[in-house]
Amino acid sequence: MYNANIKSEIINNIIFEMSGYVDNTTLDIMQKVIEKQLVAVNMEEITNLPVEIRTSAEEQNRYYISLMMIKKKNLRPETKAQYRDAIMRLTSVIEKPLNKMDEIDIDSYLDWYEKRNVAAGGKKNQASTCNNERRYLSAFFTWMRKEKFMSYNPVEATEPMKEVIKPIDYFRPAQIEQLREGCVSLRDRAIIEVLRSTGARVGEIPQINIDHVDWATGDIMIMSEKSYKYRLLYLDEVARYHLKKYLDSRTDDNEALFVWDKAPYNRLKKSGIRNAMKEVGKNMDCKVYPHKLRKTLGVNLKDKGTDIGIIQEVMGHANPTVTSRYYAQISPEAMRDVRRRTA
Repeated sequence: MYNANIKSEIINNIIFEMSGYVDNTTLDIMQKVIEKQLVAVNMEEITNLPVEIRTSAEEQNRYYISLMMIKKKNLRPETKAQYRDAIMRLTSVIEKPLNKMDEIDIDSYLDWYEKRNVAAGGKKNQASTCNNERRYLSAFFTWMRKEKFMSYNPVEATEPMKEVIKPIDYFRPAQIEQLREGCVSLRDRAIIEVLRSTGARVGEIPQINIDHVDWATGDIMIMSEKSYKYRLLYLDEVARYHLKKYLDSRTDDNEALFVWDKAPYNRLKKSGIRNAMKEVGKNMDCKVYPHKLRKTLGVNLKDKGTDIGIIQEVMGHANPTVTSRYYAQISPEAMRDVRRRTA
């Protein structure tokens, strides 16, 4: 084994063993200290895993998964959970050490994953769902390769499934009015208007405080949930009016933009926002979810002739391919308008 690989194994094993005793900040400091001390040290041989972990595939896999969760500290908790769940599913179907898996194992697992609900009378997973699972696995095995536990990523040899690009699910103007009528509280109306105007991701709303809002311009500077870059949200006059009306009605002293509607008036999390919108949907007798309002803004911008690059900035997409994929298509309303004008 190469000298650098041996050092990496030692560091990984120490970090793994200490993760249950110290916090992430201390682990970072510890890793830097160990790396500094090992610079001038030459090593020739070491076992790949601690002795107590080499006894079974299950223990080896637990080690790899736990180590990734420890070392990939910059990932969002939701992303970590997606990676972990995908790998746990893989190891429950393919019972062998993760560092011994090959493309045949991955292909077999993805075939199982596509049909996993059929035996119980359900439908096959959609291509997009299967490709998401493949992407999570690929991210994990890329990490395994970079950590030198494997020489290659076995997922790369498997082809993603072809996806059917469905029409964008968005609210028409008449549906927006119905949505407003379905609000039974000032808070619900404010949430609807803020999401409609900003096109923010539901996970970006809880971080906003009242003093983050520039009431003169409608600007709100936030940290993007996915790209970890600052970006600007915009509240139009209608959104500002209903948000101000909601804030004026509050009697709590919480700095959060949205809070529980009952004591102790804690900051509203994204699950609370989703639940509030579900209640509005019940009043409308239709499915209402935050991302649909985000897609509505994207479609409206496209129909008004907004450049794709600007739509990308407004929506906060790190990758322009995402914007082009979803918002290059024309809406049915815009298509009908073009046909009327060219008939």
